[in-house]
Amino acid sequence: MSVLVPHSTAVDDGLALALIDPAGRIGWWTSGAQALTGHPPSEIIGCDLSVLADRPAGHGGELVARLVRAGGGVRTDWLRCSDGTCRSVRWHAVPVPLAAGAGLLAVAGHDERRVHRGDPAAADLLLHSAPVGLAVLDKDLRYRFVNDALARLNGLPVSAHLGRRILDVLDLPDPRAYEDMLRRVSEDGETIGNLQVAAVRPDGTPYAARGTLFPLRSADGRIVGQAGVVHDLGSTRAELLDTTRSQRRLELLSRISAGLSQGLDVASVAAKLSAVCTPAFVRTVTVDLLASAVRPDPDPPVCAATAPARPWVHPLSASAGSGPDRPERDLPRPLVATGPVSECIRSAEVVAFCVAEAREGPHHAIAVPLLAAGQVLGAVTFARPGGFDPDDVLTMRDITARTAMAIDNALLYRRERLAALALQRQLLPARLPDIPWAESAHRYLPAQNGTLAGGDWYDAVRLPGGRIGLTVGDVMGHGLGAAAAMGRYRSSARALLAVGLEPGQLLTRLDGLGGGADNDLPATCVCVVYDGVTGDLRLALAGHPPPLLIHPDGSADTLAADPGPPVGMALDHVYEDARHAVPPGSLLVLYTDGMIEDRSTLLDLDQGIAMLRRAVQRTQASLDEVCDALLAVRPANSADDATLLVARLDRVQPVAVAGGAARAAN
Repeated sequence: MSVLVPHSTAVDDGLALALIDPAGRIGWWTSGAQALTGHPPSEIIGCDLSVLADRPAGHGGELVARLVRAGGGVRTDWLRCSDGTCRSVRWHAVPVPLAAGAGLLAVAGHDERRVHRGDPAAADLLLHSAPVGLAVLDKDLRYRFVNDALARLNGLPVSAHLGRRILDVLDLPDPRAYEDMLRRVSEDGETIGNLQVAAVRPDGTPYAARGTLFPLRSADGRIVGQAGVVHDLGSTRAELLDTTRSQRRLELLSRISAGLSQGLDVASVAAKLSAVCTPAFVRTVTVDLLASAVRPDPDPPVCAATAPARPWVHPLSASAGSGPDRPERDLPRPLVATGPVSECIRSAEVVAFCVAEAREGPHHAIAVPLLAAGQVLGAVTFARPGGFDPDDVLTMRDITARTAMAIDNALLYRRERLAALALQRQLLPARLPDIPWAESAHRYLPAQNGTLAGGDWYDAVRLPGGRIGLTVGDVMGHGLGAAAAMGRYRSSARALLAVGLEPGQLLTRLDGLGGGADNDLPATCVCVVYDGVTGDLRLALAGHPPPLLIHPDGSADTLAADPGPPVGMALDHVYEDARHAVPPGSLLVLYTDGMIEDRSTLLDLDQGIAMLRRAVQRTQASLDEVCDALLAVRPANSADDATLLVARLDRVQPVAVAGGAARAAN
């Protein structure tokens, strides 16, 4: 059975009509409904009923089914209008038979929105013309009603309040304490009188007000929200504003100090500064770091025929984001400083100027020099549409002083990191031996989060008798000390392989070389000796993740061995060999824990190894492709260096000599 819908007369009748099918989709929408909500038929017909809900709790079909079972009725709901605001509407739900099942006809009229106590027009005049601010909040602390006086006090139109939480509208010095107080009203039914509060308007001007908050109850006594009566303190607000401004300044400086203390590099320092200052204090923050403060250069870059008089700076605000491929390139390319920034750097004084913004008109801006240990490191520029008063300048000086200290520390850390990385790369082998039956490839990836180099190493040594020795290790530490220790371990392991020690013997001797010296750091290590004639592989581990052996058919095994403790701990441990047979053409994957560690998800060893196993899809691919595939699955949150050594192990081909076939040396 279907229902026939007559030609719309909603305009004449003053009714808003909508037809909803059993699935909750809107199939008919009159001009009265458009006048009520602002949604034209072209945008609403065919949509789920939930698009009109203030807080969609499910599909419209669920509401239709529930109301049909209840036989319809009269409801009062908040509807979301086309301009994003909300309005309370009393409407009738009438079940109607449709071809697809039972649907609903929604009917709302002008009479359904009238106040039945007194003259509605008089009530509206009272609410909107009152010289005091009036507001109604629901239990989620969202504005349901705001009069014009309160909208002017808050510096926002009424439409910018409705449907939004009060803490998203007001910029308060202590929003958490204010929310707790509001909760006491809406949850405990408490009335709070003579409340004094100060806030900051979107244009940056502060204001102070006094008001009363009280709960709103339904006919059955339930608390359904709260109301507030607020008036401007006017000329009596100076003391409260001064107190609030001091609280906001202390809170801002505290948050900045906490954020800057977490920055290991200059780019993250600038990003954290911007995150804290915007938009609570200013609209934009730009940090320009002097190129000469990063790396003194007697021959700075020039453009055109002559060098500009202005200094070269790194605009750090443009470099916030993920880490670079190479730590040396963690800063954006230097640019010539703007005129105000140049003046600020040269004079080491605050410089005020205007910035033209295409969308919002001119912004007021102030450049403050970055001073650390008597040296100018650059400048921080603060900008916003409103002007700055002397207290704002004082706050900016304090912010910049903290930023300068953080950047100075980050530059020191950066120099140490690059020195450690340079030493690390210098001590690693420039190339691996070219062996036809044991091709190898490697990758070394420094930590991407600003951490110092961690002392990883890899090495391959060609041995007599058709054998090859492979080592991968990881010194427990970071920085220059770890890089130096790595060099000692690698050179010692290389020498011990050359004299013919088996892997277990090598690690035992390597453990005793330090003699318990205080300046040596422990290290994990994996040592492998592969015989290309027999396919025999000997393996020993010193606290290191086990190697992965990928067979030519794509199956993979983890090569087990007694892990033993890390070397360099002077525990007099005797490391044991493990023996494995290697099918020709297999891939041997040696790696450090930086390849499988994930600090955010606590990835364990077995999960990490399984991840590497799944990464290699084609065993016949080039070793460079295999390395790239393995690096692609490395956890992005790993905070350690990653080292990878992959070898394709084959057999030594016998060489015919006079008197018969003889075993090849290699």
